[in-house]
Amino acid sequence: MIPNLERPPYGANAASEMPPSRRAKGVALSVILALAATSITGCVVAGRPTIDEVRADTDAMMQRVADEVPGGVPEVLPSNSPYLECAENSFYYSTRWTVAPEAGFNGSAFIEALPDRLGDGFREFETVEVSVPAIALKHSSGMILDVQVIDLDGRTVVSLLGVSACGEGEPPAE
Repeated sequence: MIPNLERPPYGANAASEMPPSRRAKGVALSVILALAATSITGCVVAGRPTIDEVRADTDAMMQRVADEVPGGVPEVLPSNSPYLECAENSFYYSTRWTVAPEAGFNGSAFIEALPDRLGDGFREFETVEVSVPAIALKHSSGMILDVQVIDLDGRTVVSLLGVSACGEGEPPAE
């Protein structure tokens, strides 16, 4: 037999009829959800870093890796256009360096130790079978870094390719 209720259990005043502890939990959950939505929206409104910021960050990361090469002497390789559009009015910045190490450099050991030497913020991004010691790393900023130990014109060099996160703004005229 179905009981006959004088009023429905969930009416317009259902919240006021809840026990105070349950009402407090409901309000707290609503506040948390509202703050989360505001935070997410705020991040979207705040936007990406500028193209100048991502370029500076990428160059600094490249220098950080170059500093890990024993006796390393970095050389920035020229590029016709280091910028690639990633969204409207936003660009990736890419740069290629070579770093000449000192004599007796062990490329395989260098590549193996590099993620630990760089520390937090870097993780192995992709492993591809190639005939030279190599690793692709991704930084928490979104930058991708490809590191290879190659033979270039009869000498061993560490080849670096850095690609920034997407940065807002127009690239500088070069």
